[in-house]
Amino acid sequence: MVKQVSINTNVFQSNVNKLKTSVSNIQTKKNIHSFSKTNIRPFTKDVEQIVDAIALLEKYKVILEADIVTLSETGDQMETTDIRLSNQYSNTFAPQLLK
Repeated sequence: MVKQVSINTNVFQSNVNKLKTSVSNIQTKKNIHSFSKTNIRPFTKDVEQIVDAIALLEKYKVILEADIVTLSETGDQMETTDIRLSNQYSNTFAPQLLK
């Protein structure tokens, strides 16, 4: 049984672009230097946790950016493969000239 696999390339590309925009809006550059003026233990622990959280967020952003590239390339490859397969199909079953 043959099943058809397809994507709407315009919708797919639109979603990839929305994802790019969302990732670029993730801001990890926060000014935490003003917190370094305190020596109150709970606040210094909070600052350490904030610094760790920002580092994790930056790593997550890098991973998302790599995923966006992969998604975009996969969409392009699917479209290219679809075109190649449709050309192959139409050439195989199209009327042929008699020799």
